[in-house]
Amino acid sequence: MRKRYIKLLEHLKQSEHDFVSGSELANLFDVTTRTIRNDIKEINENYLDKAIITGNTRKGYKLVGDLSNLHQNEDDYEERAFHIIKALLSQTDFITYEDLAKNLYFSTQTIRKDVQKLLQTIQAEKQNIEIEAIIFQGIRLKGSEVEKRILLKKLVTADCLKRMSLDEALQYYFGDWFNESAITFIYTCIEEEVARYHLLLSSQELFSICVNVLISLKRVELGQPIAAQDMRLDHTSFEELRIARSILNRLTMELKTPFDEYEYQYLGYLLIALQILPKKNEGIEHEQSNEIEAKIKAVIQNVGEQYGFVSYKNEELFDRLLAHITKSLYPLKYYFPVENPFIAQIKSEYTNAYNIAVVLAKELQFCLNIKIPENEIGYLTLHVMGIIENSQETRKRIAIIYGKNPLVGKLLERKINLYFPNIKIDSLLANHEIHLLPEGIETIITTSEIAEQHQLQAQNIIVVSEMITSEDMKNISIQLNRGLLKYYLSPNDLFFLDEDQPTDLLKTLTELGDIQHLYTSILEREKMSSTNIGNLVAMPHPFDCGDNKKLRVLVAINKQKILWGDQMAQIIFLFIPPKNQKVNNTKFFEEIYDVFKQTNMTEKLLKITNYDEFLEVWSSK
Repeated sequence: MRKRYIKLLEHLKQSEHDFVSGSELANLFDVTTRTIRNDIKEINENYLDKAIITGNTRKGYKLVGDLSNLHQNEDDYEERAFHIIKALLSQTDFITYEDLAKNLYFSTQTIRKDVQKLLQTIQAEKQNIEIEAIIFQGIRLKGSEVEKRILLKKLVTADCLKRMSLDEALQYYFGDWFNESAITFIYTCIEEEVARYHLLLSSQELFSICVNVLISLKRVELGQPIAAQDMRLDHTSFEELRIARSILNRLTMELKTPFDEYEYQYLGYLLIALQILPKKNEGIEHEQSNEIEAKIKAVIQNVGEQYGFVSYKNEELFDRLLAHITKSLYPLKYYFPVENPFIAQIKSEYTNAYNIAVVLAKELQFCLNIKIPENEIGYLTLHVMGIIENSQETRKRIAIIYGKNPLVGKLLERKINLYFPNIKIDSLLANHEIHLLPEGIETIITTSEIAEQHQLQAQNIIVVSEMITSEDMKNISIQLNRGLLKYYLSPNDLFFLDEDQPTDLLKTLTELGDIQHLYTSILEREKMSSTNIGNLVAMPHPFDCGDNKKLRVLVAINKQKILWGDQMAQIIFLFIPPKNQKVNNTKFFEEIYDVFKQTNMTEKLLKITNYDEFLEVWSSK
């Protein structure tokens, strides 16, 4: 429970059940009457069990009931963790578990457990900070000032913006560090400086900037600024650093807080991690840029060749990707959290580009000795997607085969051109001219049966009537988006399993598919970022290629739901890249995503019992 809530309850209790006006409480805590109303609402809803604070528009507020049984959620670890780290950063000396417990109104045992959990988290992430404990003295936070601040920032969630305004949220988290008028002033200064650069920021982005500035202000006031042992001055000239300098200079002038180059750089790197500027190819000025750029260029080139990107067509796009990666290295090397509110959408809608971005991130991590988080991989994906779209003909290549009457073929061609602008009709041939079919045709739309279909290279064959009805047009629409799976999935690669862990399911699936040698590579890919795309569907795959000449897909329908990443999954598409990674399978991934946008598709597939039923459901309307 927040300190102000406790003090507010104590004041109402001492008033011996008399009413206390909202203005009196507001003056007591140096907040507005609106804040008092919000505080009382939250106390009533979340903390009071056998008591309630009643309100009267004329008289004010009165406490009724018994305070002996305040409701404190023992499972609310993250909120307590925030207050523990905040308490450690509020001073420079040791603090005892007993004092922490008293301040947070939890038992000493609970606080000890929380500190142990925090310690494990810090150690697991290999951060340059530690919680030092000395008997009879207590605990304190030691290590990098940069990472101390980042740790506290990570424990602040923007979810509170769903139920309160931005300045109220800042007051909620930092009301005991700064009074309400000071927070409002700081927030206003930041908002005005950001507006000078014509930046369109979301409330979450503005909130994140304000939180970091408030933390920096407090630490500088306590005589704990960032120093040379915490961060090297990189002498960069990015636009974000100019914005950071503008914000902090304004606060220095108004609040007399002495910010220096280290503080400017700290806030600048935060702004880079937030991706607040439009994507553009900026000049890169820093020490050893040639060496770093050479490494990044080599990685981009290798991945581009692996996946068949045409470099001369994409020179400008590759330069933008290079500029993005080079700039992002600065906040990443200090473990700044990258915020990406669109990561779930990016992973599901741009599956193929995301998978390529994961490979790119893996190579960059190895080459540059940094950790690239999932949210940053999402931004890499947007660059990769642009390169993919620029590298290939985006319209589907179609051939029309008619029987004997060329007028039927012409009518079908006209209707397809009218209804499907994303289709490029390469050939219009009679049935007996099928030997003239050009290479690279993805789909054949035919008004007659084609003998020896297996000899054709087309991935999809759609049969329609010579009358070209509206039902035929619907069928074309469905089959254009549903036909690829049949091309990639063999009857022997559909399995029905009953596993309760992703690792067990993948192990069984690789054994059944005789690809045990790829199991470790599949797990390594999963560790980089979960392949769950939602709707109970996951699409795992290895970093390595298989022995297959074309993309191979194995499908597992599991009897029970299992936790896959941070979501449940029950239908698993395990795809194995072919020997020639240059084969681009973007349309296959688009098909999977398009099908599962229908929420009832999962429900239908979970009822099937064999391969034919699977394809029938997959191709259904």
